[in-house]
Amino acid sequence: MFTNLRYPTSQQGLIWLRRRQRERPSKIAEELDVTRPFVSKAQRIAEARIDKLLRHAASINRIKVRHISTKYGIAVGFCPAYNTDTYILYSPKIGIQTWFAHKGVCGTCEQLDQCNDTLRQLAEEWEVPIPDDRPPTDLSVYLLDVIMRRLKWVKVKE
Repeated sequence: MFTNLRYPTSQQGLIWLRRRQRERPSKIAEELDVTRPFVSKAQRIAEARIDKLLRHAASINRIKVRHISTKYGIAVGFCPAYNTDTYILYSPKIGIQTWFAHKGVCGTCEQLDQCNDTLRQLAEEWEVPIPDDRPPTDLSVYLLDVIMRRLKWVKVKE
């Protein structure tokens, strides 16, 4: 099922990201000096590759997927091994990231800077302003909540 796993090429990833950010295909085609059909084909190829990557990451981590969107590069599920919700995200710059919902002790973690950098990159790509003064576990909850609401995968509290 997961033979020939490939990331989108840099151009496919760029086109995919710009389409996710709602840029018109004609504008992308003009700026990249390609045709509109090329943009559409690159997006389809990128989404097919992202689908395989997301499903593969879920499979190897034994995550039961509840929602998946290749248009947005995200899958959400549950990991029975850790008894927690899990988020798998694709980014053209950082690849596939798997986030397990947990309450960490970020101040003593060796991966603090890496987590902060990853969350800031994802927030930039999703165009979500995030506060600077929160630890990564809190930032991830905030960011993923915003993303889930945008995708209408959770009910908005009134």
